[in-house]
Amino acid sequence: MELEKPKIAMYAKRSFGEKLNATFDFIKENWKPLFKYITYLILPLCLIQALSLNGLMSGSLSMSMNAQAGALSPLAGAGLMFWMNYGLMILCSLLGSMILVALLYSLMATYNNRDGRLEGITFTDIRPLLFKNMGKLLLVGVFCVVVIFIICFIIGSLMFLTPFTLILTVPLALAGSVPLALFAPIYLFENIGVMAAFKKTFRLGFATWGGIFLLTIIMNLIAGILQSITMLPWYIATIVKYFFAVSDGGTAATVSPLYSFFLYLLGILQGFGAYLSMAFVYISLAYQYGHASEVVDSVSVEDDIDNFDKL
Repeated sequence: MELEKPKIAMYAKRSFGEKLNATFDFIKENWKPLFKYITYLILPLCLIQALSLNGLMSGSLSMSMNAQAGALSPLAGAGLMFWMNYGLMILCSLLGSMILVALLYSLMATYNNRDGRLEGITFTDIRPLLFKNMGKLLLVGVFCVVVIFIICFIIGSLMFLTPFTLILTVPLALAGSVPLALFAPIYLFENIGVMAAFKKTFRLGFATWGGIFLLTIIMNLIAGILQSITMLPWYIATIVKYFFAVSDGGTAATVSPLYSFFLYLLGILQGFGAYLSMAFVYISLAYQYGHASEVVDSVSVEDDIDNFDKL
């Protein structure tokens, strides 16, 4: 790391380009600890996720081939293993995303508060904050499920009265979902309760709605491009597996074990690459939160005043 460069401030007013630069500069400066701990915590999960993903694809291919043969409809051919793999893949994705966000924001908080930044950082240094953030994210997930249920109930009740209410409720719901991108950064970086963080999410979010919307689109586009690089080999290999099975007149299970193992390795690469690419999105949202806090609450000015009083 190049410690002679100024530390990347969390709380600062930034233009859209400066927020992108801050994101890439943080990743460039700290790519070694980022890659190290993402590999340490996420790669083992990818081993399980790849099994469920390939099992799900094998089941889907078998159902498709049976449907083409006129034996069963696709849904009728879905067995217990198909739904088990589907559920396991969803569970792994949710758990992996939670671990990734908790890890990234733990490292960013440590970077902001530590004189040596992330130089020589060990897992022991971030473990307490990491576990704390994971617990917070679990609470955020439960809270969001309850909020979504309430919103869906309200929209459904209004739609029951007249479908024309969708003209108003759906756009409002979509517009209100944009500030929620700041929910996790606010709750994890600040020492406040989940309800206070939820309220602050909309206060900061609506004040910087355009920046959140644009940043989310651009960073997800970048993440999607990066994901496609690691997903393409697995996707091509899966299509080849399907043609092998069709040409042999069998099912997806007739493909050689060696090729299936090769497909499993590509599945691990695909999943791990997806998590790495999403790091760009989550880090950029952290700097968007810092920008929104500075624009609305002038956090850095308040910190300077507090530090001056302590002199």
